[in-house]
Amino acid sequence: VLFENTHVRTKELVKEIYSYFYFRRKLSIFGWVVFGLSFVINLVCAIFGDSCSTTSTIILILAPFIAILPLYAYIRQVNIVVKRDKEVHGKEIEVTTVVTDEFIQQTASTGSINKITFDNIKVVIQTKNLILLRSKANLLYIFRKDMFIVGDESEFISFLKIKRPMVLLIIIILRIIIFFCCKDYK
Repeated sequence: VLFENTHVRTKELVKEIYSYFYFRRKLSIFGWVVFGLSFVINLVCAIFGDSCSTTSTIILILAPFIAILPLYAYIRQVNIVVKRDKEVHGKEIEVTTVVTDEFIQQTASTGSINKITFDNIKVVIQTKNLILLRSKANLLYIFRKDMFIVGDESEFISFLKIKRPMVLLIIIILRIIIFFCCKDYK
């Protein structure tokens, strides 16, 4: 065993995961920027223009509702995961992840075991407190940065760079995005 990490799927952990997927991905940020510019342009048109087109009026009316949808989806998804864990398992799920030279294996307190080889890692995501490995099958392998039992965060990142050379490029890009999007990132 080269690395071992453990975490409990708490509401705070689920919030951090889904806040990344709903609000901090490049596509989400790009969409918000385009949406914001469109809203501002249409608002200026409505205030200072002689006439405002029907499209501009519709955008101004629908904009608040469209802006609330991702927030609603985020809150709903977080609550679904937390409620499902308590309903199905009676408690929060504890997960232990072991990393060897050949594979990564997650074992949950529910008895489920997921195993992945390094060539099946599609992307590495870093948030403030987590390292997420997303597989080609879209499974998430979660590592809390402060919960390494064997090894530590920096050793693990260095190990991933050796095992998956493309991970280095992805990590650099994600750190740049996190730096600009999350001022409290360490």
